[in-house]
This record gives sequence, C-alpha cells and structure tokens, in this order.
Amino acid sequence: MMVALLLGLLLIMVVIPTLRWAAHADIKQVRKAINWGGIWFILAVMAFLIATGRLGAALGGLVALAAWGFRMLSMLNMGRQFTGMFRSFRFGRGAAATGGASQVETAFLSMSLDLTSGAMDGLVKQGPFQGRRLKTLSHGDLLSLLRGVQGDPDSAGLMEAYLDRVHPDWRETSGARGAQSPTVQTAMTADEAYRILGLKSGAAEGEIKAAYRRLMGQLHPDHGGSDYLAAKVNQAKEFLLKKRG
Repeated sequence: MMVALLLGLLLIMVVIPTLRWAAHADIKQVRKAINWGGIWFILAVMAFLIATGRLGAALGGLVALAAWGFRMLSMLNMGRQFTGMFRSFRFGRGAAATGGASQVETAFLSMSLDLTSGAMDGLVKQGPFQGRRLKTLSHGDLLSLLRGVQGDPDSAGLMEAYLDRVHPDWRETSGARGAQSPTVQTAMTADEAYRILGLKSGAAEGEIKAAYRRLMGQLHPDHGGSDYLAAKVNQAKEFLLKKRG
C-alpha cells in the first residue's frame, strides 16, 4: 500500500510535469534530459535492488529500462517529424509562384502583401521616387507620393491602403480625415487575378476560395486592412470563379 502511494506521488510530482515540459521543449533538450534522467534513475533503482539482495531483478530491470528509453526516443523523433510535415502542409499548400504573396500592380506602384506575416511593401515604378521601396520612405515622402498619384485611382487606393497599415493615424495628422479610398475601376486579367490571390495560374476552385478567405482575414480592419484592397481581392475571386463557370 505504501509503495503504491509513493508511486502515485511520484507520478503527480515528477512524471506529469516532465511530460508537459517535453511536449514543448526542443528535441535536443528532451534527449539530454532523458539521457541524464534515465541514467540517474537506473542507478537509483539498481542500488535499491542490490541493497535489498535482488541483483537478478536489477539486471532484468536494466534491460527493460534500456528498451523503454530507446522506444521513447524513437517516438519523440516520429512526433517531431509528423509535426514538421503537418506545418509544411498547412502553411505551404496553395503557395503562389510569387512565394506566398499577393501582388497588385498599378501604373505607379507594384505592391505586395505577404500571406503569412501580413507585411506589406511596394516598389515605386515612376515619378520622383522611382525605384524606391515604400518601406524606405519617410512619412512625409509617403504623403507626397500619395498626392502625386491622385490622377490614378488605383495607385491612390494602394497608397492609402499602405498608409492605413503602416501609419494608421495618417488621415488625422495630414488633415485628410474624410478621405476615402477610390473604388476599383480597372478591368482585370486572369494573370492579374492569380497574382492578387497569390496563386499559381490554373489553381483549383477550392484553392481560389481558400486564398480569398486567407487574404480577407489579412485585410480585416483590425489588421490594418483597406476597402480598396478587399475590393481587389473580391474582384479577383469573382473573376476567376466566373471564368471557370
């Protein structure tokens, strides 16, 4: 009875916390802990059995514990491999030729939205800032660029979307509190629609819908989204689905 009670306490105080730690620790740390913990545990058990005159049982226990140790290491390796495969499948499926990024092109800008991190950046194609990345421009330069592209509704929409994400208070600080992103006016090609959704040409209907949901999640107002980009994504989805129908 006393032995069972001690084993129960050992399970609660040592084994369960150890298993929880192993589930989140680095595999190298787990292996090291198993190696040293196993060695000390085996030595303690053997010392106890020898002290009580049960050397044969000590040798048998040593063999059994060694087999158990190898089995645990094998299971840990399989588990980590399975987790890596699952993550690769989950986040890699439907990746575009662009490397998992939504891309929108206008006369003045080439804008990209990373589908994993949500990071947005763009390249200026013409004008005083030609060849510059948006992330290298100051707040004042971005506002100057916005004023310079007002003649092109799509470029202005992209600039407002970028400013909404990186400088959420730009409307208030620049006196453009009432400004509204222009509506989508340009026609769309299949190649452009696939780039916007971050998909390879010829993607299946399920991939189109999944990419649409993923992008709309990135473009939610709580994440610095914009009505203009959401409209472009919706236009791309509708275009490709209608083309299939």
